[in-house]
Amino acid sequence: MAARRRRRRHRACTAGIIGTMATGTEATGDAPKAYYLSAVVYVERDGKILLLKRAGGEGTGLWWIPGGAMERDEGPENAARRELLEEAGITPTSPLSLIGVFPQHVYGQDTYCVSYACQCREGDVTVSGEHTAHRWIDPVDYRARFFSDEIVDSIGDAATSQLVRDIRDDLDRYLAWRELRTAAP
Repeated sequence: MAARRRRRRHRACTAGIIGTMATGTEATGDAPKAYYLSAVVYVERDGKILLLKRAGGEGTGLWWIPGGAMERDEGPENAARRELLEEAGITPTSPLSLIGVFPQHVYGQDTYCVSYACQCREGDVTVSGEHTAHRWIDPVDYRARFFSDEIVDSIGDAATSQLVRDIRDDLDRYLAWRELRTAAP
C-alpha cells in the first residue's frame, strides 16, 4: 500500500518536473524531456549514517538513505526534511548541506535526485510503513560492503548497474565532503 502511494505521489508530482534537456546535438522538434525531482539525505550521528530497509517498491529489501519525491510547490531541501521526518521520525539538528545531484530512472520516470547531509544528534528513529528496519553504519563501511567495483561489476542489467554507479558516485561525493569537513581546522 505504501509503495503504491509513493508511486502515485511520484507520478502526481507535476510541480517537480523541471526544465528541458536536449537529448542530442541537433534540435529534433520533439517535445522537451521532463525530469522529476527527488531528494535524499545522509543523516549523521556519532560518525555513522542512517540507513532504512525498503519494505516495497523498487529496491525492496535494500538499505538506503532516507528520501523521496518532491511534492507540489516544495523545494528539494524541504523535501529532504519532510522525507526524513516521514520515513524516520527525526528532524535535522544542523543545516542541510548540499552534496550533489545525480540521475535516476525509478518507477518508470527519469528523475534527478538532490542529495544533502545533516546531523541528527537526538531523537529515536521510528521507521514508516515504507521500511522494515533501520541501522546506523559507518559510511566508509557502507561503501565497501555494498558499492565495491566487484559488486557493481557483477550486476547483469545495464540500467541497474548504471543506477548503482550513479548512487555510488553520490556516496563518494558525500565521503569527500565529509573528509573535507572533518579535516578543516
